[in-house]
Amino acid sequence: MERVRSRRRAAAAAAAVAVAALAIALMPSRNGCPFPGAEAQLLSGLFGFAASLLTAITSSVASLLGLVGSKVTTCTGTVNDVTNYLTNPVQCSGLLCLNVKTYADSHASLGVINLNARVKLWSPKVPSGTPGQDYDPRGKDWASVVSVCRALFQYEKRFASFFIRSSFHDSQSVDVTKCGGADASLFLTIEELARPENVDDNFALITARAAKKIASFFDISVADTVAVCAAVAPEVLSNGRLRILDGTNANLRVGRVDSTRPSPPGNLPSASAGTAAFLNFWAERGFTPREAAALMGSHCLVDSQGCFKGPERSDFCDPDTQDCSNVRMFRWENHYYKDICSATLKVREVPADEVRMAETRIVGMTEPEIDAEDKLETCKFTSQAGRAAARNVLKKQRAGKMAEEVVPDEPVEVTWSNADCKQGAAASGLPATSVNCPHSSFWWYTNNDAYTGLVCQGPVTTSAPVNQLRDATRNFAADQSAWDRDYRAAYLKMVSVFAKWAPKADGADIWGRSKAVFISGSECPGGQQLEASCAQATAGPATADTRSLYSTCTWCNDETCGASTCSACVRDCYKSSGFLGLTRTACSIAAPERCCGCATRVRPMRFNTTSGQVVDTQVVLRYADVSPTPQPDPGMPTGDPGPVPEEAPTRDPGNDAVATPVTVGGATTLANPPASPYTNGASVCSGGSDVRVRGFPASPFTWTPFTRDFVKSSLVTPAASYNKPGTDRTIDAYEIDIDIMTKDLGCPGPLTTLLAYNGSIPGPMFRVTKGRQTLVRFNNKLTAAKIAGTRFSTYPPCDANGRQGRPISVHLHGEASLAPYDGWAEDETCGGESKDYYYANRRPGFGWYHDHALDITSHNAYLGLAGMYVVTDSAKDGGCGEPWNLDELPDTPMIFKDLVFDSGCQLLYDREGPHKNNLYGDVNTVNGVQWPVWKPEARWQRLRWLNSATTRPWKLRIVDDTGADVSGSVCQVIAGDGGIRRNPTAFPRAGLFMGVAERYEVVCDFTAYAGKTLYLWNAQDDYRMKDVPFFCHSHLVMRIEPQAVTPPPNSAFLPLEPARPALDAVLKDADFAAAKAMVANKQCTRTFKFGRRRGHWVINGESWHTARVAASDVGQNTWELWCLETGGGWFHPIHIHLVDFYVLARNWDESQVYDYERLTPKDVVQLNPSSDVALLTRFGPHRGEYMFHCHNLVHEDTEMMRSYNVGPTNTGRTASTALAMQGNPQVITSMNVVYDLYKDPVYPPALWKPTASLTSLKSAGATATQDALKFPINAGLYRIFYPGSADNENAALSDPTVNPWITKICKPQPPAV
Repeated sequence: MERVRSRRRAAAAAAAVAVAALAIALMPSRNGCPFPGAEAQLLSGLFGFAASLLTAITSSVASLLGLVGSKVTTCTGTVNDVTNYLTNPVQCSGLLCLNVKTYADSHASLGVINLNARVKLWSPKVPSGTPGQDYDPRGKDWASVVSVCRALFQYEKRFASFFIRSSFHDSQSVDVTKCGGADASLFLTIEELARPENVDDNFALITARAAKKIASFFDISVADTVAVCAAVAPEVLSNGRLRILDGTNANLRVGRVDSTRPSPPGNLPSASAGTAAFLNFWAERGFTPREAAALMGSHCLVDSQGCFKGPERSDFCDPDTQDCSNVRMFRWENHYYKDICSATLKVREVPADEVRMAETRIVGMTEPEIDAEDKLETCKFTSQAGRAAARNVLKKQRAGKMAEEVVPDEPVEVTWSNADCKQGAAASGLPATSVNCPHSSFWWYTNNDAYTGLVCQGPVTTSAPVNQLRDATRNFAADQSAWDRDYRAAYLKMVSVFAKWAPKADGADIWGRSKAVFISGSECPGGQQLEASCAQATAGPATADTRSLYSTCTWCNDETCGASTCSACVRDCYKSSGFLGLTRTACSIAAPERCCGCATRVRPMRFNTTSGQVVDTQVVLRYADVSPTPQPDPGMPTGDPGPVPEEAPTRDPGNDAVATPVTVGGATTLANPPASPYTNGASVCSGGSDVRVRGFPASPFTWTPFTRDFVKSSLVTPAASYNKPGTDRTIDAYEIDIDIMTKDLGCPGPLTTLLAYNGSIPGPMFRVTKGRQTLVRFNNKLTAAKIAGTRFSTYPPCDANGRQGRPISVHLHGEASLAPYDGWAEDETCGGESKDYYYANRRPGFGWYHDHALDITSHNAYLGLAGMYVVTDSAKDGGCGEPWNLDELPDTPMIFKDLVFDSGCQLLYDREGPHKNNLYGDVNTVNGVQWPVWKPEARWQRLRWLNSATTRPWKLRIVDDTGADVSGSVCQVIAGDGGIRRNPTAFPRAGLFMGVAERYEVVCDFTAYAGKTLYLWNAQDDYRMKDVPFFCHSHLVMRIEPQAVTPPPNSAFLPLEPARPALDAVLKDADFAAAKAMVANKQCTRTFKFGRRRGHWVINGESWHTARVAASDVGQNTWELWCLETGGGWFHPIHIHLVDFYVLARNWDESQVYDYERLTPKDVVQLNPSSDVALLTRFGPHRGEYMFHCHNLVHEDTEMMRSYNVGPTNTGRTASTALAMQGNPQVITSMNVVYDLYKDPVYPPALWKPTASLTSLKSAGATATQDALKFPINAGLYRIFYPGSADNENAALSDPTVNPWITKICKPQPPAV
């Protein structure tokens, strides 16, 4: 024995010299794998002695491997010539290489040639072949397999979930058409198992390859490899808490045979299997409902969670800036049960007529989009190798060189929300600690999991199996240890029940004894070696303990020794210390159970007696003296897949200048009411409960339009007012209660229950004179008691921390409010709370105030929380006077909205059903009245049009009773979202298109139409209204019956000279020229792509909860060119808070801008299907974080919302475009007094307060009311518009040549109350 050891030491020294010399002469291959293919063949030729690696194989081993001469026939009949493959002397595993021939020559007694052949020519142990028939799991180093699995999962945690997933299928798919196992027979590195070998590798392929390489190195089946590794995975992911293989109890059976490609079907229930099918599947295989529930808990690792780390909805990890190695998909914990037991979970069958929403494809993605995909994919890996493989796949998919997986539509859909989440859990008898509330907005799991969740949250049934499933999931949600315990037992059972066994490991021997083999994970027949890690914790110079231990146990350092030998060596480190026992004096931490490990296991650290260093190697060595040499790291394989294809934008095929006459059935006169030319009346006008158009339900009633008169919205009146003496600084206070009300909306049944501002539907209209600031206090009356028993659920944050009721947030759309008063989605006021909003009213125009609560804006606004807000500059109202004689025209606001009712006359909004992505109604309303009759004076009329629908766009035109166009002749467009245009423009004859939240002012001369009948018509547009349903009367909006009148002599519309939009004060001709040059060169300051990924609407691939801030470097008072894009055939109305902008181009073409939006100040732009727009935007006046989003409120609530941050000018991308005032330090300092505080949208002093703690503003003379009124003026909150009222202002701020934002006030502004 000693002679053998000496011979090995000498040979090892010679081998080390030879390999070192070889390493110097060789360079890594081009694809990043040292010495593969042709280069390896060349090496074997150079060294000339490699042929013996093939010819020295013994006949018995050749027979076992099916090797005849130099050819091997696989179990599928494929014949492979293995000469070059097997005779290569240089073998590399990862970045380590060794000349195996040299080692074999110096270790003749070890049978290296035969061992090498068995590894290199390893074949899956399928039952039909010799390897499967001869497979005996006895005598294998299972402890080493466990160590490799553990090290692999510690290196890359995602392997753990892959192996667990594979264990449900019995084994990884094995390619049996080729020979080969591990890259090297004498050593195995984690790098070999984990690194991609080329740019085509995906992670599933790498995982399958790793399983095959582990199996070949240890001469076991892939199926056993998967079973063992999957048993180790929970140990790694639970940080050692759950150990299935504990090294003591032999409980995992081994001896499985392999399956050929593909994996055997039927080892998992269908992903959409209902509860009964799910339980039947497991029962047929001998599993109880509790065992099935325990096994499904492994879905806690599903990779669809990506970057989510929990527990809050916005807890997402950014792999570029954070350590994402502990996100939820890498944590073995019972969050799966806490998720699926949410009482908000719903599952429904999807009707065949429902339009499915296509996903944004990876091919052709923009840089920001692919960055988002990259982030999501790299979050799924903890290693650079895994991330490299993921990035290569993305690159190829983006370039169109690799097909993206197409996920077929499921027959059912799963939805969950946070509405009544905690209350629902309590009602189901689940303690708060057993559910995740609030949970993520994303559903991570399968439909199968959802059905299980319904059982968890549901009541006890008459079915014993269902009740057992219910009890189990509830138990596991409440008790992590219970799930750990049950999973261990269920796992051990599953991997036995699903397995097929090798003859030598199944049945009974001739004495009737079972041949089944069970392991504990500590089996090591191959012998042991010392563990350097038991003596010191880190690599580096050996400690005294390490040197003492290894000098005492020399044999077990250099060689493989038996367990008893190693233990004896370690015990020699103890020295007697008296009568009572042993004291560690020579080796302070020597303990056999910690210092002796299986010879072929991964050793985190090895002691080199020559250098005196302890080295971190993460490598398995077949024998102790195998000394591979490290090679330079060539980096991860990458490639250039070529150019990224660009999707050509789609041009609007329509022509606004062409007025197509409306005809129905060839009649020359329209019926009253006119029938629809866009639908089949027989099928959609029946009023039946089954009427659906494009998958959207109609109300189950028949409707008769034009039976109610048009009404104007009621006006809200001030509760208090204040004028600072000696100034024109005035503020008016209003108090608005948000409460539940019922109203007759024309439905033939019970009154409709709604949410309302001050009991008005729509909300009462504000009419405020420009220059008068306002304080509006919104009192949320939606307490828990008030909403109990209603359709109005509670929602985070009002379900925790002592808060209650339903949240609201109010956004004044169209005003440049300071961030805390802008209606930030997470600045929510709960029941019994109030918030004061301060508004500047700095320019004339009209906007609207509406709810903006996170995730439920569409609910609250659709159910009533919206109203118009007009800022006028009319001389009659104390303003400076409006252009074009507009002061003298009747001013009529009109709010357009569509509704749909259920059979009980309540507004239908099935967000878990057909309204998951869009909400369309069959009842059109104006100012809350369905299809009203408007009887204006037959003269010039000024109309303020607002689209307050949830989803529906309108294309409005006025036609007469013959269907002929009227509006194109008598109407003009004079203003948009941001106020007056420079000049009026012709009303588009084809119709004025209005996306959600768009506003236009129109003037029409009805003088010639006295006594005639006109219709405000909603025209269908197949392009801009793609997939929009037209119900029975969707084409009708209002009947107009102009009344004869003698108009006043000065009542004509007189556009004699250009007006000056407020936006033009901060954008000059030079700005336009520079921006247009950027358009001509297809350059943008920023690009935002509005798309859809993984069932959610996203902006640049991200959402509010995954990456809220989309632009953090916008400079105050700079301008930028924002380019907005969409694809997939969707359309989106996009709103950017704080700012107004000009639409410069559509599809990079200025001529494609619609005339009515060209040079119209706007804050909403309609993105047409598969198109883009370029917007010139001055990002001022304020600093702070603001939102931008799709104003289809359903899309907004389902993640299509992000934010941008306006910071100091010099931190922005376009600092050179700043207004001149930004160069005045005194002005900046003066403004920053406000912005350093009010840049935060949740600035604490501006947050909600308990209503009971406040004095009502209706107590006009109360000190608290007066203080609230004086505050914004004395503090100079809006000093950029109204300078001079605060003591800490710089005088330059009041100079209009310095500050172009100053609001002009022409008349004294006395208090209103």
